Amino acid sequence: MEEEEGVETLKAGAGLGIRHYVLGQRISMEEDVAHEFKGHRSISIHDIQNICFNLNQAGARTRNAISITIGAMLNSGQGGTIYLGVTDSGIVKGITLTRYQQDHVEASLEWTLGKFTPPVPDSRYSVAFVPVISSKSHTLSAVTSEHVDNIRRNQPHHVAQPYSCWCDVDAEAQQSLGKLPVVYVVEIHVRPWEPHNIKVPKNPLSTRVPLLPPMHLTETNCFYFRQSCRQTRLCLEDIRRLLVHRVQEHCTLKLDALQQQFKMLQDLAEKHGIQLPLQTEENSH
Repeated sequence: MEEEEGVETLKAGAGLGIRHYVLGQRISMEEDVAHEFKGHRSISIHDIQNICFNLNQAGARTRNAISITIGAMLNSGQGGTIYLGVTDSGIVKGITLTRYQQDHVEASLEWTLGKFTPPVPDSRYSVAFVPVISSKSHTLSAVTSEHVDNIRRNQPHHVAQPYSCWCDVDAEAQQSLGKLPVVYVVEIHVRPWEPHNIKVPKNPLSTRVPLLPPMHLTETNCFYFRQSCRQTRLCLEDIRRLLVHRVQEHCTLKLDALQQQFKMLQDLAEKHGIQLPLQTEENSH
């Protein structure tokens, strides 16, 4: 993608002790299978306000829940990062968030991913709030100067509903008093499927074949798969074919590993003078 005139490629953290974005600059990557840009923070479909529904088309929406992209990245197995506060063209706009609203985003993520089938463990994702500054000479003092009431912070947040939570009302009240919240880019990191990190009972006879990645339905019981820079909703037949393909790959790897293990046993037996039964066409399968 070519640089726009007057817009520099983003270099987070340059010259400052904290990683940051610069308002109005273009980030250094494009939307692809591992990167997605969003201009809102509606995690679940239940967070989307009625104003975002297109009245000319029944059920159509002008924005999609972030859970769709998370589910698609989980099901692809490759993971990825979703950037909230970045336009489709990669320009940093940011989202204003108080500390209470950041807690709301984390609570919404936890609730939504807990409603997936199967639920998504917290080891598969993380969230980071990266501040946005207005220029490279701007300081980040506002990030550390915000007053936070820990007692109020423990209040439950109203997630999965299209109405304002108490933290949003509080943010509006602070703005009316002239206290502007810090602008952030919210990075939701979906970790790739790493089966070797999954704890399973040790079996000396088991072959080292990666476990099959889980397939997740979103909170609306829909299945999405990440392809290129978009997520495709799969029907039951598509899911069946995907499962068959993955099982075939898994069984092929398993068979190869078993054959290698059998060859090692043959070599070991020959070394010690042990005669093994001959492998016939019938028992080789």
